[in-house]
Formats: sequence, C-alpha cells, structure tokens
Amino acid sequence: MMTNLQIDISLLFIITFSATAFVYIVYTEYQRIKHINYIKHVISLEDSDNDILQEKQIQSRNNLKNKVSIWMIQAGLNFSPYLFILLFLSSSFFTGSLFSLFLHHWGGYIIGMPFGAFIFYMVLQTVIENRKKRFNKALAVAISVLVKMMKNGIGFEQALAKSVSVSGSKLFRGIFEKFFQEKNTIGEIEAFSNLNKLVNSKELRIFALAIKIGRESGGQFSNTLEKVEKTISYREKMQEKVDVVTREASVGSYVVVLITIFLYFSLNGNFNGKLHYYFMESEYGRVELLGISIWVFIGIMINKTITKVNK
Repeated sequence: MMTNLQIDISLLFIITFSATAFVYIVYTEYQRIKHINYIKHVISLEDSDNDILQEKQIQSRNNLKNKVSIWMIQAGLNFSPYLFILLFLSSSFFTGSLFSLFLHHWGGYIIGMPFGAFIFYMVLQTVIENRKKRFNKALAVAISVLVKMMKNGIGFEQALAKSVSVSGSKLFRGIFEKFFQEKNTIGEIEAFSNLNKLVNSKELRIFALAIKIGRESGGQFSNTLEKVEKTISYREKMQEKVDVVTREASVGSYVVVLITIFLYFSLNGNFNGKLHYYFMESEYGRVELLGISIWVFIGIMINKTITKVNK
C-alpha cells in the first residue's frame, strides 16, 4: 500500500510530466505552422528589407537562446533549446513541489524552485566538464601519435587524419570529423574556432595556435608539435593529480554527512522516536530539518569550490 506522501509525489510527477509533454506538443505544432508559413513566404517571393530587419531583431532578442544553445552543444545535447528550457523549468517546479509537500506550505516553492534550478545547472556543468576532460585526454594521445608519425616522415595532414581515426574516444572522433568537413571550405583556423564552440578546451586552443605558428614559420613543424605534446601531456598529468586530491576532499565531506545521518537515526532510536516526531511531525521541526539539509548542501558545494582547481 502506498502512503499519502508517496501518492502525492507520484501525482506531482505525473502532473509535471503531462504539463511538459503538453507544452512540447504545442511548441512542436507552433514550429510546424511557422515552417509552413515560411515555405509559403518563399514560394510567393515576397521579399523585402522589412523582413530582413525583423529577422535581425529576432536574432538580437535570442541572447538567452544562444547561451542555452552553447551549453547544450558543450554538453553534447542534440535537441531544441526550447525543450531544454522547458525541462529546466519543469525540474525547478518539481523540486519546489517536493519542498512544499515536505513543509506542508506553499512557501516551499520559494525555496525549492531556486534550489532545483541550481541543481539542474550544477548537473549540466558537471556533464560539460567531464566531456571536456575526456576530450583533452584523447587529444593528448592523438597529438602523441601525430608527432611520432611525423617523425617517421608522414605528412601533417595524413598524420592528423590517421591519429584521429585510431583514437579510442568516440567523442574525439566525432568532434574532429566536423573539423575535417569544414577545413577545406572555411579554412583551418575558422574550423578550429568552430571546434572550440563544441568543447571549450585550452588544450585545443594551444594545439590550434601551434599549428598556425608552425605553418607560418616553416622549418621543422614536428619539433613545434613535439613541444606542444610535452606541454599538454604535463597539463593532463597535473590535472589528474589535482582530481585525485579534489576527490579525496569530496569523499571526506560525504563521510561527514553520512556520520550525521547515522547519528540522527542512532539518537532517534535512543530517545524512542522523539527526534523523528519533532523533525517530521511538527511544523517548525520540518523547517529546521530542511534548513539543516540545505546548510549541509551549501557546505559541500563551498568545499568543492574551494578544493576545485582548473588548469
């Protein structure tokens, strides 16, 4: 048998999911109608300066959409930015609903919705950061292979294509496939600039700069890339050491939280459930428990921020 709380949470989830699906269907229908009207406009050949000005105004108003699109690209998400914003709002509303259910007061939305938005943002940034780290590791290996092949007399273009094709990272191969497609049409530097939009990597910028300097200066191009290889490999090793130290600090924080939870249940058992009655049954107790939980969460986030080191 489900408890009343479980039923309420299930209903909230169903309502949130249904509302999200409904809004997405309406948005899809709107996009379809908009596309049909655009086709009619093109067929009718009604072009004017006013249409161009309106199009520029629309683009200038899409700053938020552009920022969201950049985040999605760097996170590897391939769907509409409007759907992403809808998921963000739905996540915030659902978290606010959970807080409101726990507190038995609508004020839970005031605390819960910003908290849900922050959690959503943190998850997104974690995905972007992990994706960048995987790319940097694959790039370091690929540059090492590239230098070895060039030392053996293979040309840069052929060596670069081969080093990418033998990479074990699907992410790395997919990103550089786009580079090879654009390189011959818009130029090498511009293609590297577009790659940087897919993954905001300092290593990639160093590699692109080395290629530009090597092509302009002439001479032993492989020697320039060899120095870049050593630099990037050193940076990757240092980042791995930093990640280990950061992970140890994070584990320490989680251990403290687990000890706190263990003490709560232990004391609750020793006092015959009075702790549970106060914090879960009384109105002020629930507010205090939520405040303590948020305070602990903020402490963990501050600890991660202090111990985090980006190269």
